[in-house]
Amino acid sequence: MEKRLVPWIKGIAAAVAAMLIYAVPLGLMTALVLLVAAMEEGSNVLSAQTVPLSKAVILLSEGVGFQGGSIVMGVTPLLLTVLLIALIRTVCTRTSTDPRAFVSGAVVWLFLQHMLMNGLHVRLEDSTGVVMGKALLIYTLGYLLAAVPHMPLLAVAKNYIRRYASAPVRRSIRVGVRTALVLLAGVALVGLGTVIVWIALGHHQMSAWFDALHMQAGSRVLMCVIGLAWLPNVCLWAVSWLFGAGFSIGEAASYTLWSSTTQDLPPLPLFALFPQAIDHDALRTAVMLIPLGLGVAVGLTMLFARSGFHIRLKQDSLDMRSLLMDFAYPAGAFCISAAVLSIVNAIVFPLANGSLGSHRLAHVGVDVRQATNAVARPCSIGLFIAWGAVLAITAVVFAVRWGMARHAAGSHSSSAKPLGEDQVTEKPESTHRVVNSTPQKEKQGDDEPTATTGLGVRIP
Repeated sequence: MEKRLVPWIKGIAAAVAAMLIYAVPLGLMTALVLLVAAMEEGSNVLSAQTVPLSKAVILLSEGVGFQGGSIVMGVTPLLLTVLLIALIRTVCTRTSTDPRAFVSGAVVWLFLQHMLMNGLHVRLEDSTGVVMGKALLIYTLGYLLAAVPHMPLLAVAKNYIRRYASAPVRRSIRVGVRTALVLLAGVALVGLGTVIVWIALGHHQMSAWFDALHMQAGSRVLMCVIGLAWLPNVCLWAVSWLFGAGFSIGEAASYTLWSSTTQDLPPLPLFALFPQAIDHDALRTAVMLIPLGLGVAVGLTMLFARSGFHIRLKQDSLDMRSLLMDFAYPAGAFCISAAVLSIVNAIVFPLANGSLGSHRLAHVGVDVRQATNAVARPCSIGLFIAWGAVLAITAVVFAVRWGMARHAAGSHSSSAKPLGEDQVTEKPESTHRVVNSTPQKEKQGDDEPTATTGLGVRIP
């Protein structure tokens, strides 16, 4: 009986431990921010808001926006969300990944969410059902990341695929997914690099905003640390801007490679880092070609690398069918990569969006369709450019080898033809000699008994 209760107890412990490990440091950080702000303002009122504000931030990291007075915060800090999911995964891995542990842990997690909703001094933008649904989704993602690698169903699925899918097909699927992940990682690095460039170019303007708001050194440092929670969001906006789709801060500001317009932005110093338009056409074209070049580079790597398709034109190989199959599987893999790129971007970009108000700032972020096309389409085109270029070069080499082989075969047949005629003319002569010698031997054999043999009568 006690053994049956162990998974249920472990699930409860996992949910409680994950919430404590996440909430305590976040609450301490919130208390520090409010303490510094209170010291600079000379007031103790802000310190009383530590617990309610910490609860609101925890819910915000799960995708639940809030509104306090004239302040609206509906942009999810994706860095905190990712850390929370990773924390749940780690705790579930160390405790239990049993389905019963998930059920008990999910129930306790929802109960903790209900406790967080009580005593808030702000108004949540979502209903209770939506809040619970988002919390359950976060916990489920963390649990699945811990449980899926150890699930028996995964082994069954792998065996099924090995049984009904050939090795080249499995390799194509594996390489296609890996190619998409490499491209996504490259795009993320490009976005991070773009944000770093924004910081290097705009930190003087940001410092001017700090001075205008009369913020002291402590508040400036804490503001920058707090801004790191939205770093993934800003990186996604930077990717959309760099690849031509742009982003906007509601109706107050719009940023693209061609224009940059601002009008009555909220007094948030982080907005000072956002870029200006690029005036040089050549530079603008160059940065827009980054995803295309990234796709070409990754495509060539996957075509020739040993971990990819390892395409090699064998010496003196003229097998057309084998050559076509060598390029058919990479084409299928790149189609899978294009599909994965489109799906992932269509899911991730909406997560970076949100709202900072109800009217002019109701939509902050990117246009999902344009941003997805700006990233997925050129990367996919780059993959197929690499595939087509390698195919064309291989076809030329194959045609040259085939022509040389035909020329060599024709030269060999023309040089071998006179030798065959000599052999044919010599053969009848040797046959004629054999035919003539045979009767001679028979004639000699007939004359010999005539000379030595008589009738046995002597004439006197």
